[in-house]
Amino acid sequence: MDPFADTLRRLREAFSSGRTRPAEFRAAQLKALRRFLQENKQLLQEDLHKSVFEADLSELILCQNEVDLALRNLPTWMKDEPVTKNLFMQLDSAFIRKEPFGLVLIIAPWNYPVNLTLVPLVGALAAGNCVVLKPSELSKGTEKVLAEVLPQYLDQSCFAVVLGGPQETRQLLEHKFDYIFFTGNPRVGRIVMAAAAKHLTPVTLELGGKNPCYVDDDCDPQ
Repeated sequence: MDPFADTLRRLREAFSSGRTRPAEFRAAQLKALRRFLQENKQLLQEDLHKSVFEADLSELILCQNEVDLALRNLPTWMKDEPVTKNLFMQLDSAFIRKEPFGLVLIIAPWNYPVNLTLVPLVGALAAGNCVVLKPSELSKGTEKVLAEVLPQYLDQSCFAVVLGGPQETRQLLEHKFDYIFFTGNPRVGRIVMAAAAKHLTPVTLELGGKNPCYVDDDCDPQ
């Protein structure tokens, strides 16, 4: 039995209905995300194992700034862009119209579990997509908040959080998505890209690596 089929069908139906396209809907979702960040700040900090200053600087403030940027620029981003016409098109109307992709999958890592989950979400919502969010199973506290609290703020007909480890992620990737965001390591990035290629799904991969570190003889590891 496929645990994701009903959820993905529901989201596709919502997107096909045109629910996510109006600017008012997109702005409402972004404002709801901002409220989530503001009202659950302490809850989100608990799983980060960072000082309050670092948690704010490297995670929460970045997400809030991204929401503010999107809300400020949403009308401009959604406008049709006129383009130059050649001789044969003088009687035609020519412009670039930006359309949402459809159903977007965001697979997030554990190292910046708020920032690298919600920043792609801001872009996906601003662009008028329906979203499946897959937080890292290694960041238990953040995963729980995103799964249990965040859906209370966003329209659940257009947004879902799915949980699980590598096996569930592979099963999820067997489905067709219209865009995939993945942040993680190159090994898993290859798996994501290979799965996306089967459906010709465009992807954004943000792949990290190991940071070398020299430990001096005088260092106290504890």
